[in-house]
Amino acid sequence: MNIYYVYAYLRVDGSPYYIGKGHGSRHKSKDHKVKVPSTHRIVILESGLTELGAFAIERRMIRWYGRKDLGTGILRNKTDGGEGVSSNTMLGNKNARGNKGKSKSAEHKSNMSLAAKGKPKSESQKLKQSATMSGRKQSQEVIIKRTQATIGNRWWSKDGISQKSRECPSEGWVLGRAAISKKLAV
Repeated sequence: MNIYYVYAYLRVDGSPYYIGKGHGSRHKSKDHKVKVPSTHRIVILESGLTELGAFAIERRMIRWYGRKDLGTGILRNKTDGGEGVSSNTMLGNKNARGNKGKSKSAEHKSNMSLAAKGKPKSESQKLKQSATMSGRKQSQEVIIKRTQATIGNRWWSKDGISQKSRECPSEGWVLGRAAISKKLAV
């Protein structure tokens, strides 16, 4: 289908600073790595194109104006153009951000959990997590599950280590919490 177009974002002086390919309202989308200008500084360079044709023109325009990051020109594009697909939903992705929203395997979740264990959280991470959880109400079902999981647990101790369990974890454990002793350095 010929629904694609190539667009440019213009500076105040009229020179382009970004070239892109899209369809629909992509040229107005805030999902860019560069600042989207006001509508009077967005120009549709060519429209009524196939996706392949739009990719070719995008690449040609980026090559013509050059990229700032490579020292070859004036554009802020980070690639030479012609990458990607227009519809990530066709690939099974829920949105244009790739894996966001895509379910993760049990193995992947386990690996992420193991990687995070033992790493201290920064103060900014703690504040962000606290703000996210603040005011959140738990369902009655969650409260009941958590309560039932802890009812009947008792403290068991062995070699200065304590843990909660309904039954004795193994041989050598005694009922009760271990006393925490601090050794003073002399």
